[in-house]
Amino acid sequence: MTNTTKPPFDSIESAQDFLNVLAETVLEEIRDISRDHQIALRDDAPRRAQALSLALFKLKTLSCYVHKSRRALNDLRMLRRLILDERATVERTLASL
Repeated sequence: MTNTTKPPFDSIESAQDFLNVLAETVLEEIRDISRDHQIALRDDAPRRAQALSLALFKLKTLSCYVHKSRRALNDLRMLRRLILDERATVERTLASL
């Protein structure tokens, strides 16, 4: 019995979908942590505010990496289309309709 596992991302598009979900999640967390940071400042909790500030910094850094990764995947998708001449095939299909 052979145990074959499916790779986590079997295509560039599936990796893009994952990064889109990750980007949305990071943005939601930035909003939540920003709100908590404001509350900590208002409640005069400097250590909590400082920890939340660091968390915000890390989330924003992650957001930048996700954005760059999304752009890189898009470039790879375009290169794949150029290499495999996929765009011409789609254009020919559309032109024949």
